[in-house]
Amino acid sequence: MAINTHGQRIEFGKHKGELFTRLPVSYLKWMINENAQQSDIAKAEFERRGDTMPEVELSGHAIDNASIRVRKIWHETKNKDEGIYSWLQRMTKEALQENNVHNGKYKYNGMKLVIEQGEEFPVLKTIMR
Repeated sequence: MAINTHGQRIEFGKHKGELFTRLPVSYLKWMINENAQQSDIAKAEFERRGDTMPEVELSGHAIDNASIRVRKIWHETKNKDEGIYSWLQRMTKEALQENNVHNGKYKYNGMKLVIEQGEEFPVLKTIMR
């Protein structure tokens, strides 16, 4: 049975009282990945909007750090026409596959990636040289 999100409101947090149909995508992703009690309705709203579940979620901090601290590695290893966002997703997936973890950081391609495993998908929190 499909969940209908129309008219339903969130009952907690900074968006308390807001309609699910009005929640930001980033908040829905957070609910899916971190809040098991609300993940079913968040998934239903995500699907209603026609979005697909991410394989990897990137924090704004990770994107900013990549553009400042590992830009040279990006230029050296990116595929043709691959922007920094797509490259970060690929690097995160490859780092997870290689699984070279030291002190909670994944070492990959001359970088250190801080990756948290969520309920549904991993989140790249930050990246450094």
